[in-house]
Amino acid sequence: MKQTLIAAGVAAVLASTNASAAADFQWSHQWTFNHSAANGSSAMGSEIVSYDAVNNRLWVAGTDANQANIGQGGIDVLDMNGNLLQSISTSALGGINSVAVKNGQAAIALTAPTKTDAGLVRFYNAADYTLQQSVTVGANPDAVTYTPDGSRLLVANEGEPSSYLVGPSGDPEGSVSIINTNTFAVQTAGFSAYNGAAAALKANGVRLTGPNASVAQDLEPEYIAVSQDGTKAFATLQEANSVAVIDIASATVTDIKALGLKDHSLAGNGLDVSDRDGAGTAALKGNIQNWNVMGMYMPDGIASFSKDGNQYYVTANEGDSREDWPGGSEEVRVGAATIDPVLATAMAAAHGADWQTNNDKLNRLTVSKSGDLDNDGDLDQLQVFGARSFSILDANGTMVFDSGDKLEQTIKSLIAANPGNAAYEALWDDGRSDNKGPEPESAVVGKVDGRDLLFLGLERSNAIMVWDLTDLNSPAFLDMLFTGGDVGPEGLSFFSNAQGSYLAVANEVSETTSLYKVSAVPVPGAVWLFGSALLGLIGMKRGRKD
Repeated sequence: MKQTLIAAGVAAVLASTNASAAADFQWSHQWTFNHSAANGSSAMGSEIVSYDAVNNRLWVAGTDANQANIGQGGIDVLDMNGNLLQSISTSALGGINSVAVKNGQAAIALTAPTKTDAGLVRFYNAADYTLQQSVTVGANPDAVTYTPDGSRLLVANEGEPSSYLVGPSGDPEGSVSIINTNTFAVQTAGFSAYNGAAAALKANGVRLTGPNASVAQDLEPEYIAVSQDGTKAFATLQEANSVAVIDIASATVTDIKALGLKDHSLAGNGLDVSDRDGAGTAALKGNIQNWNVMGMYMPDGIASFSKDGNQYYVTANEGDSREDWPGGSEEVRVGAATIDPVLATAMAAAHGADWQTNNDKLNRLTVSKSGDLDNDGDLDQLQVFGARSFSILDANGTMVFDSGDKLEQTIKSLIAANPGNAAYEALWDDGRSDNKGPEPESAVVGKVDGRDLLFLGLERSNAIMVWDLTDLNSPAFLDMLFTGGDVGPEGLSFFSNAQGSYLAVANEVSETTSLYKVSAVPVPGAVWLFGSALLGLIGMKRGRKD
């Protein structure tokens, strides 16, 4: 499919970031596959996608996100033209969560039918789909990641409880399994060594909120990224607002790094806090302001890359709340919250007497009850879920960059430059402004024509943001990738082969997988825009489950 031509919106945004870097980025939508029964799919969905470089195929793990086919789930294998080559049902084994392929071997992660039981990783020969080995791992294995040489597979065992209120008997420990991909021997990097250090961890900013849980039970690994030399891994601990540092050789968690809080009162850290602001019932998209609230980064996806001989990690700061909380939900709207008198006085001074009741202000914003810092039943601090950003961490886990409010500001600029254009307006899901905004979900870094590019999946915008990481002090926005009908990007896979560089996108809600070809060669005088989405998005209903 050929690309469309110049977009004023892209030009407007690039003028405020880095137009010279953007003029040479190009992309084209290759195809989209719908994982439906009619198309022969056993997966009946698309959550995670991984490229098989040996056989030039895509492995897609999925379950039916819309619950029309309860119990369905599996792997669909696609060729580079978007044709289904093989479909493997895993519904009898439990819930499928992830897939990774390396050196002609594929690994899939499966939660047991009772999710608190030990999980399973199954290894396949990626050429003929034959089973090599089944390996028992921790409860609720949520993600699988190979080391760069393929000698080890790391598994993020999330260890979610049946309920956070049932106590230790129903709450398995989180951990990271490290599997030798030749012998299938398993080592476990657990958190039990930190069970006596809960107070110290909390003092350092690690968010431990699981009631009646040990540290090992409270920490729930989500995604894993491995250093380029294969010696170290970072695992996101989303609810804990932290990352775990893992020494692969010894299978040891060597550190837990708290990410801290983001001050949304500072310039460049604004956010849109209401889904019902503006005159009457009309929602005001892009009402980005500074407020005296603190953001918990709470990363979901994480990617590894090296630059100038140094190791870095990039996180997608989505945010997430606990499913259970003593006395009810962890989430509460500001308008319904009991506020400490000291905070209330300060907020009124900063934002006016109606700061808590006005929909144009903070009434609608969803915050966490963890803002009750002294456990007296009222909120001493307003803490929001997620940072609506991506961050870059160095090899020690120190944050060296955060994108601030650039995700929302960029989308706002695109809408403003194209008034009345439904395709652009659909990039802003104002129904989520009171919660986590565009919701950065996943991240992958790929080298395109010698440049390090970040592909950032925005779950609520149904789009992929592309950023140039040439200058880590000021990454430059390049473009947005999206296609009409693709909803809820969940998993990303970047790869290069003899035909060029590509990004595969697994869209959870629409249950589709799309392939894009990307390049970054100079194109004098051209500014490339959002490809096939403009016509496809107009009139499309875009939905997302909560």
